[in-house]
Amino acid sequence: MNNTKICKKTNQMYSIGEVAKLCNVSRKTLRFYEQLGLLRPDHVSVENGYRYYTEATMNSIPVIKYYKQMGFKLQEMKGVQQSGDYFYQENIFLTKLEELKLEERRIRNSYTAVSDWLGLIREGTLASENRMQSVNVKYFEQENYVFLEQEFCHNYMDAVINIPWVNYLEEQNCAITGPVILRFEDCEAGDFQCSKMMIMQKPIGIPNSKMPKRMIGGQMFLSSYHIGDLTKIAQQYKKMQAWAKKNNYQCKNEVYQRYVIDYWSTMNVDNFVVELLIPAEKIRT
Repeated sequence: MNNTKICKKTNQMYSIGEVAKLCNVSRKTLRFYEQLGLLRPDHVSVENGYRYYTEATMNSIPVIKYYKQMGFKLQEMKGVQQSGDYFYQENIFLTKLEELKLEERRIRNSYTAVSDWLGLIREGTLASENRMQSVNVKYFEQENYVFLEQEFCHNYMDAVINIPWVNYLEEQNCAITGPVILRFEDCEAGDFQCSKMMIMQKPIGIPNSKMPKRMIGGQMFLSSYHIGDLTKIAQQYKKMQAWAKKNNYQCKNEVYQRYVIDYWSTMNVDNFVVELLIPAEKIRT
């Protein structure tokens, strides 16, 4: 049997210390509640300023705790002590539900983005440590990407840390995840002297339906990692073209640069990892 002594009342009221102990809150918290107009003492001693609370007032504290648990901010609870039925109003809960749905969506998007970023770090580290620069054939499932066509000024930092692209995504209220992908056409010479490019990323959540999107995948790609300085990336591209010719693959006149580890993660160019992807088909002989 619990023989803990219950704090005794002072003139049928509880002192602030008693309330703090019984309700498992600090005196500082009770004073903060009072400052917000959320829970006012029923009596303040003129002689010493001591605060006292009735049992009915004290019983408001578990209610405050519960609604705080549901996501209500303390500032949103102002007036509950006076009105008595503040949380009985349906529109209060409907508004809070909508707010929590938005927060849930934001957290879900953040979780996806962080998880994908971790995957890129692991992929890039594995490729770098094992010098995975051989050419392979991969099939990619179709996925939608948002994109923006731009001039390519042969500055990879500006292309990857792409301020106009970030501004565009913000203006469209579009959350993205995964790597930056740059798409180039007409690179048959293998020197990436193209004047145009397309920057692409995968949207998450509910993207703006008016944003143009481009499908990537649903076909075979030649795949190879470039590791290190981006100014030498054309060498890996030429290696892939030579491999395709030797192994009877017909390449399309486009290439995707999928940035696994880049300026977003490190400024050490030796640690950069970019996957080159070229749509290709086996030539039947």
